[in-house]
Amino acid sequence: MKIRTVAALALPLVVLAAPSRSFAQRDLARHTQALIAGLDYDEARRELAAADGDDPAVAVERARLALYELDCDGAAAVLARPEVQRTEAGEQLADVVRGCQRVTASLVVDRDEARGIELRWQDEHDRALGPLIGETIARVRETLTRELGVDWPLPTRVVVVRDLLSLSAMTGLPYKSAQTTGTVAVAKWGRVTLLSPRASPHGYAWRDTIAHELTHLAVTRGSGDRAPLWLQEGVAKREETRWRAPGPMDDRPTPEAVVARGTELGLGLPLDKLGPSIAMLPSADAAMVAFAEVTSFVRYYARTQGDDALPRLLAELRSGVEADAALRAVSGADLAAWDTRWRAYVASRPHEPIPALFGLGGEHGDAAKLRDLRDRSRLAELLLARDHPAEATTELDRIELAGAPVAREAWERAVGDPSVRWLRARALEAAGRRKQGEPLVEDPREVLSSYGPWWATRGRWARLRGDEPTATASFIEAVAADPLDPEAACESLDPDAAPLDPPAHALCEAARAAGEPEFAGD
Repeated sequence: MKIRTVAALALPLVVLAAPSRSFAQRDLARHTQALIAGLDYDEARRELAAADGDDPAVAVERARLALYELDCDGAAAVLARPEVQRTEAGEQLADVVRGCQRVTASLVVDRDEARGIELRWQDEHDRALGPLIGETIARVRETLTRELGVDWPLPTRVVVVRDLLSLSAMTGLPYKSAQTTGTVAVAKWGRVTLLSPRASPHGYAWRDTIAHELTHLAVTRGSGDRAPLWLQEGVAKREETRWRAPGPMDDRPTPEAVVARGTELGLGLPLDKLGPSIAMLPSADAAMVAFAEVTSFVRYYARTQGDDALPRLLAELRSGVEADAALRAVSGADLAAWDTRWRAYVASRPHEPIPALFGLGGEHGDAAKLRDLRDRSRLAELLLARDHPAEATTELDRIELAGAPVAREAWERAVGDPSVRWLRARALEAAGRRKQGEPLVEDPREVLSSYGPWWATRGRWARLRGDEPTATASFIEAVAADPLDPEAACESLDPDAAPLDPPAHALCEAARAAGEPEFAGD
């Protein structure tokens, strides 16, 4: 009887002791997870080395650290234990680790030890981008250190993948979400995973995209992984162009104009109701409006609070304070109060129409006009591909705007789509009428967005006129938009430069190796 009593009394003591130890391990695991997210790998490694390696929560964090350092096979080995797989965190992590293993199985690695940069390539043809990516990373890190007060544990890792399936596998972002919102890069797991510019028909703003994603890593580190989504994305959008000189296509249209139009269409969302990720919103238009909201808000906050506003807010978050309390501590008002001020500012601005080219039910043009422009442009491309420039020009002259054909002299003013203007310029050139086509590629203010071939043709024609400053500036923009377009990559080479620039020639060779037709094929 006594034995039973002692046993009965002892059992609760054992049951109570085990959870206490388990809770301690879980607290350590949570703390280690925060260290890893903040890129404090060495400190996380020290804590994990002193922890109980048999505890599943600790094992998950060891796998997480391996994943952040791109040791995907090592992470998979840790997660292979059945008791680790059965945990919710282990199961979620295992999906990403398996995708990482598939993508990294044949990656080529380039390391710049001096600058602390590690680049991995799924397609070796993209390695020609290495010097430009390295330069971008170095300049962005310097800017973010100055503006956000963050330091950078090295190396900075960027993985360039060939398609959205690989981007999804490497990051855990659902493939459908990447397709829906047009996602081209993700900053997660301590690195930037970037879609190759060759995956898009005419590239995208890939250098600014790198800056955007590196900002996410900086905000995560500066805030101890406590920054809410509106702050993460708002700071990233603010910083994505601040590493370079202002460009002719920046803020066209302004984020405030997009916010106003999105509100009219019912696409606006409260700043604290954006969900887990803008990349997971239901449409590209919804993502566009959300990005505009956070961009405008963070710019407004930083402008009204001064240069140290963002570093102070990040530091307050890193101390463990919640977002609203952090805002009150550094600015005297919470998010709701700031939201009210900002929306009043947006409402006070003059109306700015959104061109149809940008979507959002643009006010200039309707679906029928856009369809006519698209169809005639496609036919003109096919005619040019078959060496019929005169017929291609005629087809483009028939594009209807505002419901009726426009006179030729109004054509250049009316059509702001740089791809259409470039197409007509090239058709005129092929027909021996280059002089007539020069106004189409003369003034960046007359086009609504950046387009690599438009910039490349502008640069080549400027060089033919002997205008080297315009040529150089144009080729910089061309490569920033579409680095693997042959005209952008190869015409940017200065034939009089000595010695020849090996990286520039490597980019030209990679562009030619892609074998893409100059104009659209069938």
